[in-house]
Amino acid sequence: MKRLVFLVAVLAFVAAPASAATLHVTSTEDSGPGSLGEMILEAGPGDTVAVPPGEYPLTNGAVLLAQHNVIEGAGIGRTTIVPTGGGEAVSSANVHNATIAPAKNPAGSNSSNGIETKAQIIAVIVTLAIFLLILDLVRRRRLAERYALLWLSAAAALLVLSIWTNLLDIIADAMGIQQPANAIFLLAFGVIFVLLLHFSVATTRLAEETKILAQESARLEHELREARGEVPTGNGSEPAEAETTPPRGRQARNG
Repeated sequence: MKRLVFLVAVLAFVAAPASAATLHVTSTEDSGPGSLGEMILEAGPGDTVAVPPGEYPLTNGAVLLAQHNVIEGAGIGRTTIVPTGGGEAVSSANVHNATIAPAKNPAGSNSSNGIETKAQIIAVIVTLAIFLLILDLVRRRRLAERYALLWLSAAAALLVLSIWTNLLDIIADAMGIQQPANAIFLLAFGVIFVLLLHFSVATTRLAEETKILAQESARLEHELREARGEVPTGNGSEPAEAETTPPRGRQARNG
């Protein structure tokens, strides 16, 4: 009987979950050793993260929820937790004795991924300047209309992307790019590649046309020399001019 009781006690001890540990935050940085986010990553399921007085940014909130961790502050008004992942990861259920500040980047906001207002204004001004430059080159007949249409189309696309930032976000999401600004550079490289390919095709066509014109010009020159009687000699020397018949009046005076 004693052995049975001892065996049950051992099994209960082994099956009982380990007591939750307490980790202490020592840094107010977003990441790094001692930070709140780092302690959450080091904590195990059910552990408590003790936070001293001060203001601490909360990262890795999803891990906090998944592990059912608890943040224990030093008191309301003394410890402030600032969510940086939207605020949906913190509440009174997992944050005790601490003040929860408004999230820096609220959920659904694209302010961190979108284009800043200053950059947007610069992009619009540069695009309008390109428009004016192209129109001026066309007016002075220094740029052909067909090429002007290509540049105007590219400038119009950049102008639309600069004004309609949500469209840029949609394109970036479709391309799998996190930062919409990087999508602009990728699209610009694509436009430049298409333009260079078009100009390469046009240059090749013009080179072939120039070659044909040079051959045609040489043939016409040869036919003209034959019509004038400038026939090349056999030894490759300069062709001799054919003798011409003197006018009748000169023949009469000589007679």
